Amino acid sequence: MGVAIMILVLLFSMCGGLTQSTQRRPQTGRRSSGAAAGAAGVSSALMSTLLDISAELMSLRDLVQKLRPLVVEQGMTIAELQATLGLTQDELKSTKSLLHQLEAENDGVKERLAASETKVEALESLNAAQEAQLTAVKARLTTTESDVGGLRKETAAQSADLRSVAERVAATETDMEHVKADTGALDADLTATKTEVTNLAKESVAQHTHLTAVKTKVMGLVKDNEAQHTGLATLKADVVRLTKDNAAQHADLTTVKTEVNNLNKENAAQDTRLSAIETEVEDLEMANAALEAELAAVKTRLAATETNVDNLEEKVTETPKVAFSAALTKSGYTEAGNKDLNLVFSTIISNVGQAYSSTTGFFTAPVKGVYYFRFNVMDILSTRWMYIKMFKNEEQVMFLGEYDSNGSWSYLSSGVTLQLDVGDVVNMRLPVGYRVYGSSDNHNIFSGFLLFAL
Repeated sequence: MGVAIMILVLLFSMCGGLTQSTQRRPQTGRRSSGAAAGAAGVSSALMSTLLDISAELMSLRDLVQKLRPLVVEQGMTIAELQATLGLTQDELKSTKSLLHQLEAENDGVKERLAASETKVEALESLNAAQEAQLTAVKARLTTTESDVGGLRKETAAQSADLRSVAERVAATETDMEHVKADTGALDADLTATKTEVTNLAKESVAQHTHLTAVKTKVMGLVKDNEAQHTGLATLKADVVRLTKDNAAQHADLTTVKTEVNNLNKENAAQDTRLSAIETEVEDLEMANAALEAELAAVKTRLAATETNVDNLEEKVTETPKVAFSAALTKSGYTEAGNKDLNLVFSTIISNVGQAYSSTTGFFTAPVKGVYYFRFNVMDILSTRWMYIKMFKNEEQVMFLGEYDSNGSWSYLSSGVTLQLDVGDVVNMRLPVGYRVYGSSDNHNIFSGFLLFAL
């Protein structure tokens, strides 16, 4: 799990590098857009991954907390621990698979970012070519407007000359009419007048020729003007179209700038979130390290506990089970003569481990350990003392008595815990001159069992 988190930290560093390279190239709007979109996708995937890892760590922590009381109580079996270990390994495999998926997504983001950068560079080249073409069209339009102005001035001058010639022709015709009207009166001046008329006729012919040439030139100028007007209309249409295209490109550029500003803001917000995520990852790494250390300690304690359990199981397996209860078989009185009587409880009620002998009345310790013994004896119709003794080997352990003042039923019972070595014997004895009363109701019983081995 620690290795997986280190790989995630490296992946965060790669994403941070992509974001910084995007901030160093703010002039390429679509490149920033692709980088921001890639960073947004990676940040979203990383956030989801971190949440999954946090959930896995919380589940591991809960698992460890659940293991503690179970380990302390020594109630968890080895099979359960192996199942828990298998679940942890499955979670580790799932985390590794998720990491591989994130790496594949990061490669896809890089490819998309490279494609976006290539497309932005092509758009920049196209925009530069369109700007150069627009500049050339503007220069041609300025030149055409200057030529049209010159033609207008020349046409105005020729129109003034034509009006002057027309006025002179009109004046000449008036003079000729006056001459004809005064022919009779001006016979003396006829020769001079004819000469003048001849000169005027020649001048009129020359002026007519000049006028014809002027008209021809004017017609040519009109045709040129019409052609120029047609070209100007075409240029104006081109200018209008280019103006519209330029306006559309300007609108697109404004939109791109707005998107770039928005992406820069989103990028800054993503940087802030990424910093917070990196801080959280560091905290998770520290928590994970603490959990791993705690888990290692738990594993150590668990191994020690398993060793203790194995030892206890071996001891339990090796330690024999010892317990017995026996009663006096004889009905009626059992009395001691002139010496202590060894009581033989010959009716076996239970004898696990066969440590009690119904023949001798002795219990022989099969293992070293702590044993518990208990007895119960009875006498009836006696107005005297009743006594009983217990011996360990030849050492008296207890000597108890009970006085019956009513001459009815009298009971005496007690118990003791003894530490015995292998081969030690324990038995009950009736003192000299005393008795007990037995029947099939088993009033007199001697019992004992092994508490634990030493």
